[in-house]
Amino acid sequence: MIGGIPQGILELLEILESHGHFSYLVGGCVRDLLMDQTPKDWDICTPATPEELKEIFPSCIAMGEKYGTIGVKTQEGIVEITTFREEFEYQNFRHPRVVFVKELNKDLKRRDFTINAIAYHPQRGIVDDFNGVCDLKKKVLRCVGDASTRFQEDALRILRLVRFSCRFGFAPEQETLQEALRYKHLLQQIAFERIAQELLLIIQGRYLHQFFKVYREIFALVLPELSHPKQNRIENLSLLLAYLFDTQKALDRFVIKKEIKTRAQILIDYKAIKLEEDMIAIKMLLRTIGYDCFMALLELKKLMGMNTKRIYQMLQAIMIGDECFCLKDLQIKGEDLKKMGFGGKKIGEVLESLLDDVIYGRVCNTYEALHKRALYFSRM
Repeated sequence: MIGGIPQGILELLEILESHGHFSYLVGGCVRDLLMDQTPKDWDICTPATPEELKEIFPSCIAMGEKYGTIGVKTQEGIVEITTFREEFEYQNFRHPRVVFVKELNKDLKRRDFTINAIAYHPQRGIVDDFNGVCDLKKKVLRCVGDASTRFQEDALRILRLVRFSCRFGFAPEQETLQEALRYKHLLQQIAFERIAQELLLIIQGRYLHQFFKVYREIFALVLPELSHPKQNRIENLSLLLAYLFDTQKALDRFVIKKEIKTRAQILIDYKAIKLEEDMIAIKMLLRTIGYDCFMALLELKKLMGMNTKRIYQMLQAIMIGDECFCLKDLQIKGEDLKKMGFGGKKIGEVLESLLDDVIYGRVCNTYEALHKRALYFSRM
């Protein structure tokens, strides 16, 4: 018996059973449980039709009724419940014609890899028609059935293969790898967004460095900017992207939040500069990219092999001393300059010049000193 299944999930199975539908946990959640990992998502497969599911769960969420899937809200998040189905006649190497069936085996047979084709019920136990448990123990990725057929049906499975290797450290079985490389060109038919989603998960895999050479031909096609990734356990996505890549073009291959992309771009732009052990140079860089990005840059440089201890100490001295390196810390503001008769763009220009003077030590960061210095600019 597999443990670690939340009560809310068990209750969904019980509800389906009470309506005469012998249902199972399936796919990634079963795989993760067998690996003693906590599933991020929970999926249930059932012989109940979408119409029957909507009657059983009237407040369900429509998630893909065409493919037999509804969503049910639980404390564990939205659980997807999907009708047993077979898939035929894939269009554009991605979208199949779906036929709902009553047999669990037919549903498992359509899945990508054996480790994802395992079903489980607390009373009836494990259903493993394709030896997925054995492959889990061997840490092997093997297609369900004919690998050539699987990848031609849905080319995105090629990147899922790469993703599972990079995430779990599982090696592809020889035929599975051979066919993935053979049909890699079909990835050109897949929508950018779907490719981008898989690539983001792939680069976050802890075994990326280990399997990069294995899948080199695939990376050359979908992520040519990646070369010789080193082992890392970088959790921060902006930092990871800057560590792996050197160009903006690489970032454009991912669908990520604007703030993450912006920070990654700043880090990439500055990763090649030499950080000087100089207070003024540090303040000028802080002025340009801000404290948070500066800290991230120090971490990036450390990952690249630089000893950043001395610069970090100098940065701490700047922060502890509450030294000025940005406009908001100037003791004179735009409104003050406006009262002195400055207007328009001139206000910004004067503030920037005053900040230069403070950073370089030409004037103290006090209102009186800055006011006096500003009078000089008013006469220019």
